[in-house]
Amino acid sequence: MTSNGSTRNNISRKDSNNRPLHGAPAVAASWLALASAALALSAVTIARADEFSRNSAPHRWVEKTLPEKLPALKYPKYYRDLDKARALAFAGRYRQALAQLSTVAKGDPAEIATIRGMCLRVTGDRDAALKVLTDPDIANNVRVLVERARVLEDLGRTNDAAALLKEAADKNPESILARFNFGMISEATGDMSTARQQYQWIHDKYWDKWTQEGPAAFEDAEEVTLMGRGLDRHFTLQMGYQSIPGLENIILKIFTQAYDIIDTQYWPAHLAAAEYLVARDNEKDAVAELKAVGQQNPADIRTLQLLGEMALGKYDFDRTEACIEFMRDVDPQCPAAAVLEVRDLLQQRRAKDALAVASQLVEKRPQDVEILSLKAACYALQLNDKAVRGILDQIESMDKNNASAYYEVASQLGAMRQYVRAADMYKIAVERAPWLTDARNGLGLLYTQWGEESKAREVLEAASVLDPYNRRTHNYLILLDQTAKMPKLVSSKGNFIISADPAEAPILSQYMADYLETIHADVCRHFEVDKLFGKLALPETTTIQVFPRHDEFSVRTTGTPWIGTVGAAMGKNIAMVSPRNAANTFGTYNWATVLRHEYTHTITLAITDNRIAHWMTEGLAVEEERNPIRWEWVPMLLQAVRKHELFTMDQLTWAFVRPKRPQDRTLAYAESAWICEYIEEKWDHDHIQRMLAGFREGKEQDQVFQEVLGQNLDDFAKDFFKWCDARVATWGYDPKTSATVAGLRSAAEILITDRKYKEAVPIWEKIVALRPVDALPHQRLAFLYMQDECKDTPKAIEHLLRLHQVSLKDNAYAKRIARLYRDEGDLANAGRYALESIYISPFDAEAHDLRLEIARLANDKPAVEREEKVIPLLTDLLAKWRAETQIPN
Repeated sequence: MTSNGSTRNNISRKDSNNRPLHGAPAVAASWLALASAALALSAVTIARADEFSRNSAPHRWVEKTLPEKLPALKYPKYYRDLDKARALAFAGRYRQALAQLSTVAKGDPAEIATIRGMCLRVTGDRDAALKVLTDPDIANNVRVLVERARVLEDLGRTNDAAALLKEAADKNPESILARFNFGMISEATGDMSTARQQYQWIHDKYWDKWTQEGPAAFEDAEEVTLMGRGLDRHFTLQMGYQSIPGLENIILKIFTQAYDIIDTQYWPAHLAAAEYLVARDNEKDAVAELKAVGQQNPADIRTLQLLGEMALGKYDFDRTEACIEFMRDVDPQCPAAAVLEVRDLLQQRRAKDALAVASQLVEKRPQDVEILSLKAACYALQLNDKAVRGILDQIESMDKNNASAYYEVASQLGAMRQYVRAADMYKIAVERAPWLTDARNGLGLLYTQWGEESKAREVLEAASVLDPYNRRTHNYLILLDQTAKMPKLVSSKGNFIISADPAEAPILSQYMADYLETIHADVCRHFEVDKLFGKLALPETTTIQVFPRHDEFSVRTTGTPWIGTVGAAMGKNIAMVSPRNAANTFGTYNWATVLRHEYTHTITLAITDNRIAHWMTEGLAVEEERNPIRWEWVPMLLQAVRKHELFTMDQLTWAFVRPKRPQDRTLAYAESAWICEYIEEKWDHDHIQRMLAGFREGKEQDQVFQEVLGQNLDDFAKDFFKWCDARVATWGYDPKTSATVAGLRSAAEILITDRKYKEAVPIWEKIVALRPVDALPHQRLAFLYMQDECKDTPKAIEHLLRLHQVSLKDNAYAKRIARLYRDEGDLANAGRYALESIYISPFDAEAHDLRLEIARLANDKPAVEREEKVIPLLTDLLAKWRAETQIPN
C-alpha cells in the first residue's frame, strides 16, 4: 500500500440522497505549474557547465497554494452538512472538512468516522484518527477497517495493518476495496501468495464481465478504478502482459471509463492511470493525468510524491524539494515526504545525510521494508558491504524472498559504477521478482554502461517479452540495435575499440584510434597504472562509442535522453556525441581534448575502483587536458577569489551535483583543476597518487587529506585560498595595472586603425606581459606579426598557438598555424596542426584538403592515403546532409 496507494484518500462519493457527487472546482494555476514543470523536465540538463553546456532555462517556481487558501467550494442547494464535508475532504481541504463535520447533526456514523479519520490521518494526527476509527459501533464497517489499516501503515505498524485488512477481506469477501488493499499490503510485506489470491479474485469477478459485457455494465467509478488497478497487478504478477495483445490499452481504457464516462470528477482514476503510465516510463502522459488530479485535489500526497519522483529522476532537486515541502505543509510528519527526502539525498550522493534521515525513519517504522531498503541503499552508496548485508538479512527475516531491497541497493551501486556488485544485486531482484521491469531495465542499462551489450540484450529482450509496453525497455533495445550496427575499429596496439555511426565512422574512427594510442602510454604512466596492474595498460580494453545524435548518446550514458555534455566515461566505456553541426548535437568540438579528459576519468576510476572523489576525478581530467586556462574562466575565477566565493572542500562536490548559480558547475571544474595543481606544486605528484590509493581503500575524503597531506579539510582550504590569491595577483587585473592596460590599449588600437603596425607591436607586447590571460593582446599580436611591416612568423605562431590551445570549437587558428608552418617549410609542424584542425572539426572539408596538401608536400604517404580515402567519402556525406538540411560546418 505504501508504494502504490493511489486511492488512499478516497471516500464514497455519493450525497445524502445517494446521488453521485460532482462539482469539485478547478484549483489555482500555481499547483498546475508544478505539474507543468514536470512536463518540461526532459529539457532540463545536467551539464558540464563549460563551452559544451546548454543553457537551461532558469527555474520559474510559482508559489504553491494549499486547498485551504483557495476560493470556497460551491455546493448544490440540496447539499446537507455531511455532503459538504465529503466534498471538502475529496477536494483535499481536509481541515475545512473537519470543521464542517463538527456541524453534522445526523448521518451514517461509519461514513462520518471514515471522513474524519481520513482527514486526521492525512493532516498528521494519526493517534486521533485511530481513536475515531476504533469506535466499537462502527469498527466492523469495511471502509472504517480499510482506513484504520492505512493509519496503522502510516504509523509503521505494517503487520497490524495487514492483519486488519485480512479481517476486512474475510468479513467482506465481495468487497473489491478490501480485496485490493489486502493484496497491496500483502505485496508490501512479501506475502506474494496472498497478494496473488486477492488479485485473482478481482480477475475472476471482473475480467470476463469487462471484456464480454463491456464498459456499459459498470456504473461505479471507484469500483472500476480498483478493478483496473487490481487487474494490472494480477497480470503483472502472473506475467500476463506478454500473452494478451493490447492489454495496456485495455487497462488504460478502464481508468478512462472511470473518469471520462462514469464520473468526470473522480480524480483517483486519473491518479491510477498516472501510476500505470509511470510504471511503463510514459511520464509525459502521466503528468497530464496528474495535472487532472491537481485540478480536483491539489493536496493529494501520492500525486505530489509522484511529481517529486519524476523531478528527481531528472535531477531537478529544487522541484523535488518543493514537492516535499508541499507534502509537509499538508502533513508535517508525512511518511511519504520523508521517503522522498531520502531518495533526494541519495540522488545527490549525500550518503551520510540520507542515512541520518533513513535511520530516524527506521526507528519509527521498523517493519517498513521500503525504509529499510533505502537505509541499505545509503550504506551501498558508501560501499559499506558489511552494513548492507546486515540490513538485507534483517529484511529477509521479515520477507525471505524480498526483491525490492536488492533493487534499491543495486541502483546505488550502479550509480557508483560498481558493476560487479550491482549486477549481483540486480540478478537477485530479477530472480525473486521476474515481473519487476525496473530491475530488468536497471540490469540492462548497467550491462550497457559496462560494455556487456550481449548480456544487456538478453536481459532487455526478456523484459520486453514480459512487458511489451515499457518505453524505457523499448528505447534501450533500439539503442542496442543501433550500437550493433556501428562498425568497430581496434586501435593499432589494441588498447581501444572505436565505434561510430556507419556514415561517420570512415571519417572519425581511424583518427580517434590513432590519437588515443599516441596518448595512452603517457596518461597511463602519469598515473602509474603499471604499479597497480603490472603493465602500462588497463586490465580491459577501453571502448569509445560516438553517437550521431545527442539523445542517443544520453540514453547510452544515463538511460535518459537529456544529459547536457558531449562526452562521458563509464569505467572502461566512453560515449561521445558526434562533433558536428547538426540537429540534436552540440556542434563541433575538439574531440581529442574531450577524449583525453574522458580517458583520464577511465584511468582514475580504474585505479580507485570507482571510489575517487568527484572533484578529484574532474580536476585531474581537466589538468590532464594540458591546455592553458580558458579565457572565459578568467573573470569567473577572478571574481570568485576576490569575493571569497570559492567552494570549500565540502561544498565542491555539490557544486557539480547541485549548482545554485549558472556558473557554479563551471567554477567547480576550474577550482578542482586548481586544487590538483596546488597539491602537485606544494607537495608533488606522488601525493596525488597516494590520495588515489587512499580512495581505492575506501577511505573518506577527510581521512585521505589528513593521512596524505597532513592537513584537515579546513586548514587545507585556508592555504589553498591563499595560493589562489597569489595566482590571480599575477593576472594584471588590479586597479593600477588595469588603468595602465586601459591606456596602453587605447593607444595601441589607434595605431592599428592608422595602420602603424610597427609602432603598435611594442605596446601590445607590454599589454600581454601585464595581462597574460587576456585573449585580446594575443589576437592583436598574431595579426601584427603577420603583416609585412613587422612580419615575424615564429612570433605570430607563438600567439596563434596560445589562442588555438583553448579554442575548443573553432579550428581557424589551427588551420592558420598549419599554413604558416607550410610556408616556412616546416612540414612536420604544418601536418601536426592541419591534423589538429581536423580534431576540432572533423567534417570540415577545407581542413582535410589542407592536410592532404601538406602531406603530399611532406611525402607523408600514410597521411596522403588516409585523406585520399576520406575526402571522397566526406564529400558524399556532406552532400547527403545538405539534402537533409543538416549542413555541418
